[in-house]
Amino acid sequence: MAEATAHDRGVIQISCAVLLAATVLFNPVLALGGAYGLPLSAGLVASVQGAIVAGALILGMAQPEAPPYRWIAVVLALVAASVLTGAIRSQFDAKSLGDVLLVPAFILLGTRLSPRTLIVTIVTVQALVLAAGIWEVANPEHFGATFRIANYYMNTRGFSEADFWAGGDLFISSERPQGRLLLAGSGLHRGSSLFLEPVSLGNWAVVVAIATAMLWSRLSNLLRIGLIVSTLMLLVICDGRLSLSVCLLLLAFLPIARHLPERFSVLYLPVCILALVIAAQLGLLTETGDTFAGRLRYALEAFGRLDITHLLGVSEKRVGMEDAGLAYFIVRQSVFVAIGLWLVLTLTSLGDDRAGRICKHGFMLFVVLCLPISNALLSIKTAALMWACYGFCYAQARRSVTSDIAAPDTRDGWSASQDVTAREPIILSGARPWAPGHG
Repeated sequence: MAEATAHDRGVIQISCAVLLAATVLFNPVLALGGAYGLPLSAGLVASVQGAIVAGALILGMAQPEAPPYRWIAVVLALVAASVLTGAIRSQFDAKSLGDVLLVPAFILLGTRLSPRTLIVTIVTVQALVLAAGIWEVANPEHFGATFRIANYYMNTRGFSEADFWAGGDLFISSERPQGRLLLAGSGLHRGSSLFLEPVSLGNWAVVVAIATAMLWSRLSNLLRIGLIVSTLMLLVICDGRLSLSVCLLLLAFLPIARHLPERFSVLYLPVCILALVIAAQLGLLTETGDTFAGRLRYALEAFGRLDITHLLGVSEKRVGMEDAGLAYFIVRQSVFVAIGLWLVLTLTSLGDDRAGRICKHGFMLFVVLCLPISNALLSIKTAALMWACYGFCYAQARRSVTSDIAAPDTRDGWSASQDVTAREPIILSGARPWAPGHG
């Protein structure tokens, strides 16, 4: 019986790791298939993504002992809200529901991850992303011809050939008219690696940076150095202005944040909106175009264009505002879903330890910094890992509380004594014995 239980736990950990890795890998795999004749369509991409999200939901909810009812309730509430707004509009929007279900789905998946599984998955995918990024920068023609990225986006995202003004097989933003920010004059383009477009690669680098800080006490020195160096290399490869700025800000803020109450993060969004309004009143957002200030101005102006149907999520016009992330989210989901989800995410406890505080403050600040100017955080390619880390810390906090109150907690095959062992640094050598139930 014990062997069977250990086997089941191992299957669950492998399944969780495969699903989490698939969120990054399914797009390049489909693009590669398209380059060799696979018929591509938006429906195919949506079906694959839907299957991954469904798998995360099933694995996350199928916990026989003490299931995470809070996040199951969030899933049901989001489905009910989507059905209600769809009924009012007389048209159900499956894409909008799929976008918002990413959050609880991968939080649920994260609650089932062991520390070792989470770390091994992050390190493995990071290595693949870095290898592909180096290949792309070193030989962009061969990389582009292999994945035929332009063709992939034209067949699955509604782009036209005219949109790819720079020519070639790489994504539109692989080149900026004004050139690179980092290594300017080097002649290098902006890399995208397995994400196929640079913005998501930059977001991935930020998520891995926060996850590294969150998991710091569980990592060996070798893994710490490897994740830091590889993340810096990815920031240079993608040449992301926002991702670099966010990383620098988090580098300065997270040492302070680890001493702040985790629920302090609920203030980030209202303070951000208030700061934007004040900046506009002071004439600090006069720029237009593709600059940081220009995009903030566009985001604020988008709020001014919202009417009551937009706020309620029942507007018949559900396109546009893609570069005004928060306004876009409200139009697609409703202001009630936006506020409710923010309150649930920020007021849910992830524990009072260093990892929980860094996870909460780091990811919530990242959301607030990105959401006013981009909806990229709704992309499964980067959002999945972020919310899985959130779910992991949530589960760890629950186990810690339970072990302090009662007997050792054996949810998902874990006990308090096993969790203590899991807090030892993860190493790459075979010096530490493999323990059943550690994923």
